[in-house]
Amino acid sequence: MKQLQLKFHTSEGKSKTLSVNYVDQELTGDQVKSAMDKIAATKIFIKGGVHLYDVPVSAKYVERTETPLFGDDAGTETPAPTPEVPAGR
Repeated sequence: MKQLQLKFHTSEGKSKTLSVNYVDQELTGDQVKSAMDKIAATKIFIKGGVHLYDVPVSAKYVERTETPLFGDDAGTETPAPTPEVPAGR
């Protein structure tokens, strides 16, 4: 699954990313930029007086690949925990 990552600057000039799952993977740059402009114009995402998604900066699709090393996902057994022996025995 690809994720759409939308990068904005806050009203303080810091970077903030909004990630969207299950998104149409055939969106054009113009469509995404237009949507980001609308998000920024709403000014509804505020924390501590700072507008979090104030200025659209960039957008990209990101695809993550996971490679399990051990455990259930890797097809190996997870060892059972070793029982503790009470002190003094």
